[in-house]
Amino acid sequence: MATTTTATLRTKRTRLTQSEPQYSTTKANGHKVSQDVVGSKPFLEYIPATFGTGVHRKKVQRRSLTIWSLLASVAIAGFHPSLHGALGLSFTPKVRAAMLSLLFPGAGYIACANVSGAISFMITWAAMPLCLLVWFGAGGVIFPLLLWASSVGGAYASAATDSVFTKADIVATAIWISSIVYFNRSSAQERARGNLKRAERNRYLPEELQRIEAQAQPADPDDERELTLDELRRVQLIFDMGLQGIDDFSNFTIIDQFQPAALRYQLYEMMYCLAMYHNVYAPNFHGYSTRMYRSFIEKSLTPRVLGFWRWESVWGKFSLDWDPVKEDNIMVTGWFLQALAFYTELSGDMRYTEPGSLQFQVDKSHVYDYDMHSVSEALVRQWEANPYTLFPCEPNWIYSPCNFMGWIGQTVYDRIFDTDHTKRLGPRFEQSLVEELGEADGSILPIRSELTGFTIPGICGALGDLSNALYCRGSFDHVARRMWAIFRREAVSIDKDTGELSLKNLKGADKIDPGSYSPSPHAIYAMVGNTAAEFGDEELRQKAIKKLENGYRSVVSKTGALRFSKEEASFTTNTSTIKAYLLRNGDWRRIITKGPSETTKNGPVLDSIPYPGVLVAKARSTDMEDFSLVLYPSGEPGNFDIGLKKLQPGQKYVTVGGGATFVADNDGNAQFKAHVEGRTVIHVKKQVKG
Repeated sequence: MATTTTATLRTKRTRLTQSEPQYSTTKANGHKVSQDVVGSKPFLEYIPATFGTGVHRKKVQRRSLTIWSLLASVAIAGFHPSLHGALGLSFTPKVRAAMLSLLFPGAGYIACANVSGAISFMITWAAMPLCLLVWFGAGGVIFPLLLWASSVGGAYASAATDSVFTKADIVATAIWISSIVYFNRSSAQERARGNLKRAERNRYLPEELQRIEAQAQPADPDDERELTLDELRRVQLIFDMGLQGIDDFSNFTIIDQFQPAALRYQLYEMMYCLAMYHNVYAPNFHGYSTRMYRSFIEKSLTPRVLGFWRWESVWGKFSLDWDPVKEDNIMVTGWFLQALAFYTELSGDMRYTEPGSLQFQVDKSHVYDYDMHSVSEALVRQWEANPYTLFPCEPNWIYSPCNFMGWIGQTVYDRIFDTDHTKRLGPRFEQSLVEELGEADGSILPIRSELTGFTIPGICGALGDLSNALYCRGSFDHVARRMWAIFRREAVSIDKDTGELSLKNLKGADKIDPGSYSPSPHAIYAMVGNTAAEFGDEELRQKAIKKLENGYRSVVSKTGALRFSKEEASFTTNTSTIKAYLLRNGDWRRIITKGPSETTKNGPVLDSIPYPGVLVAKARSTDMEDFSLVLYPSGEPGNFDIGLKKLQPGQKYVTVGGGATFVADNDGNAQFKAHVEGRTVIHVKKQVKG
């Protein structure tokens, strides 16, 4: 049956390839381009035929299978008397059963042929999924190894002293070979289907991208950007979290510290939301928002957040060196560097570039001193050294999303400090994405085992393409555009009669809330909303938000902040939704590639304003002298103290809308009172001498 299916797929592939666009290869970048579609201009969004053809991962896979084959040979020779007898060896039945267990976990129990062996075999394979889950989810490679080793000892203990089932080696070998053939054929069929799908995608990509660009709604000009009160109430959730003490984790979702529900990801996502808020709407607001950003940075360095690494070091790396930065762990260093880079650029505060300014506390007695520069150096060093270029999160597991997050952070770092690491390593990084972590159909795998070279199939479906459309933005824009076009074409469905949004082709993680691991038909729409926003699909952004607001119950905090009910949606889903409220066309890309303008960097700064008390919907200087504010009371209207910095020393200022005049002191600081009620617009400008 497998042969027939593969042959059919090959026939279909031949037919499709005949109508697939004809490619030529440019020397500049090696990408395949279609002269027929775009003339002489390279069309980088095409999926190269080299997707999923990586040499290194095949080498690692062959090494893994070779080692396993050697173990199998030892197992069979150790079990079969004529084979080990030829070497002048003689093994007891118990030893023979134990030796057979080297073939695969539990194989030796087949030789026992008794009740004890049968029960032990079932227990071994019942425990296998859990051990593999801990290996995959927490880097615990020791657990499947211990299970395998225990089955060796278990077979020895369960076997009779005088005899074994003499055909056990044949049965076990048949199981082993059948399993390998099954997975090999399944993989071959999947590759064949992937080749067909790649051809189909390459045919529709030009048309789909043209449609996306034609419908994209441009963002408003910078000086017109401001948040509505309803949008601010969503962002206010993060402000409330920023009021909590460094050891206070109430209102977070607390499940485990290994996978997406971990506290670190909730903290990082809040920092990214603040970065979007500042860069797009309030680049000239520091004040309480910047202080809260710093509190999240400090909180993410505490043992409650980082303590997991001691366990992963022990059971995944067999090491007592618990340094969370030095090797692997890009699920911390990559995400954290991005947050640091955003903070440093948006605030102009260089404190985290000072040696020892970042103390990574795995526990009270294991504290590791770093700074922003040394964190960056650790990332670059490992990208340079790893044959995959991308390097692991959990010990031995390479996750592409975590490497993307680190790449974004390094891109911003390079721009701030005028280094060229991402420019220099970019071609190699992308080649690895295409060849080593690419699937034949053009999608990018979320995970690959550095140790074995294999992946875990079916973890997610459309969500992978969707998230990569955002994660590649600003770094590999042609990949981002390709992924968005694929998701938009293959996964999005809008009912022609009702206009209701729904999604197709979802599987695995696509249908769970990543921040709680609970089944959820709604959580994915948060990612749909913020990615649609980034690509200017305003209709889809609004429809995705509507799905979320209709799917989850919104609750109001004592301060007036809005969030989805903790019983229904994780904190991660809440922060992902906030991004859908904040972003518009190209905002995320601009944060990464440009950052705040020179006028905002050098203009006056709103340095102090009370919270709870006042919400800032807009704070922007457009000419380095004036200053526009849009404020709302977070609670009751009232008169509030407002403090400014970076004014011209000794200069007299007037507030249009605030009814105040004041003079900046010798340091360029000033303070005035303003009445804030409803949407309050205040424009600060120099008083013209009359």
